[in-house]
Amino acid sequence: MILAQIACGQTQSSNSESKTTTKTEETKLDYPNLKTQSVEVAKATASGDFAKLVDFTYPKIVEKAGGKDKMIAFLKDDSAQMKAEGFELETATVGEIKQIAKIDNEIFAVVSIILKMKSPNGKYLGESSMIGISNDNGVNWKFANGVNQERFKAMFPKAAEKIQIPMEQMPKPIENE
Repeated sequence: MILAQIACGQTQSSNSESKTTTKTEETKLDYPNLKTQSVEVAKATASGDFAKLVDFTYPKIVEKAGGKDKMIAFLKDDSAQMKAEGFELETATVGEIKQIAKIDNEIFAVVSIILKMKSPNGKYLGESSMIGISNDNGVNWKFANGVNQERFKAMFPKAAEKIQIPMEQMPKPIENE
């Protein structure tokens, strides 16, 4: 129901004092695989390729979900429930890389993702963020989606000192579509 919550404006927000950060000196490092693999995550999300989506998910999140098979089953059920309620994800597009920081042996990146949803009340466009994490200098990335600042801090306390998760923007109706 995460995507349905976005379409209905029932998103979780990060701390009210959290601000959207812009690119810093650290983001000038070139990580081409970040964009490429972010696009793969967006494609898997939009097409319902849950196995691929889970393969790109940060391993500790998959573990907490009970493993790959349970997470795939959860995502399938969530998607089916959304469709039954009249919600459908039409597209997921990667936006800009908002921030990158290297903390110890990991690189963290905030990547915006734009979701176009169809709902019983029309079509909506919403923006969210996913967190890319690489522990091999940007060759391979794993992602955490739907994470606000509080959850990020619980998962990565040291990284949360440098990375600010932008507040999710309220989905906006798309006119004339």
